[in-house]
Amino acid sequence: MVLEILVLVVVGCVVPATSIRCEGDTDLNDVQEYTQAVYNIGDLDFWRTAQMSFQTYGKFEGDPQGAVITAAYYTENDGLIFGVNIDCSKGKWSSQITHNETDEVTKYLTGDLNKACNDGDEFDIWLKIHQPRSMSWIFNGQPLQYETRPTYTRHGQTRVERTRTLKIWTKYGSDMGDHFTVKSSGAAKLTRLSWGQCISWPRSMQENCQQARDWVSARSKKAVEEGGLRHFGSNWHTFAPQCFQGSKYYLWLQNFVHPDRNSRGFPWCCCVSMVTGEAATEDGEDLCSLGSYDGTCGRSCMEFADAEIVEKVMKENDEMENGLNL
Repeated sequence: MVLEILVLVVVGCVVPATSIRCEGDTDLNDVQEYTQAVYNIGDLDFWRTAQMSFQTYGKFEGDPQGAVITAAYYTENDGLIFGVNIDCSKGKWSSQITHNETDEVTKYLTGDLNKACNDGDEFDIWLKIHQPRSMSWIFNGQPLQYETRPTYTRHGQTRVERTRTLKIWTKYGSDMGDHFTVKSSGAAKLTRLSWGQCISWPRSMQENCQQARDWVSARSKKAVEEGGLRHFGSNWHTFAPQCFQGSKYYLWLQNFVHPDRNSRGFPWCCCVSMVTGEAATEDGEDLCSLGSYDGTCGRSCMEFADAEIVEKVMKENDEMENGLNL
């Protein structure tokens, strides 16, 4: 039987949830600089894996020409591990590292933005950490890397080739991380930062599961021809929010919530609100239990199935099916 564990998610402040089981999820109230301290980075007894994500959200208020957004991961002594610069005026991006030999901050990769910065638009920047020197940036669903490399592992006696993102030849590995800092200028305002071994999505999509699912999928390892980023994606599509019968409502039992340091590599099963996707709580603790990769959960969460919503969606689906059969 699956062991049920009730856990408390630590967040920066009490806010409407559009993430489950993040280490932190903080509203930033239109600031233009924010630093998130992290802890025990490099301690695999604590985290289990090196994988980590930082998700920054923001918006453009006014003319974005002249707006610049920078995000970077640093050591305790402010040594740059990996950084990125988004220049709206030039329509360019560039990433930075600390040179192994000179200790100087140098450009790593550069490229063009796929989409211009526009007044009123939301934006997001993700840093995905895979291994100490395997990291990648995503801006508005655009991967800020464009080459891959083969790596090798063994399954029993069989040598298996895998495709991974480029090795980041920076002096400091992600296992030396101490804080993540994001800054913006001009019309670019910062609204939120989440981090941990988790997935989050914009608050503006909180009450539309399909939008949230599509948004997460567009940043996932799903095949490019299916709308994902494949090798440059942040997480497997499996962990995207699940919706009730293709509707805008969340399935009351989310049985593939992203694994974290407490789940021993297994996904979580969490009871959530069908309207907001927010994890249900009891005595201030999330109602989540350890799941499995075949989708099996130790609970049904049926007490969180909203009968009125279920009836409404099923009626609408029946009417649609009947219309197609005419």
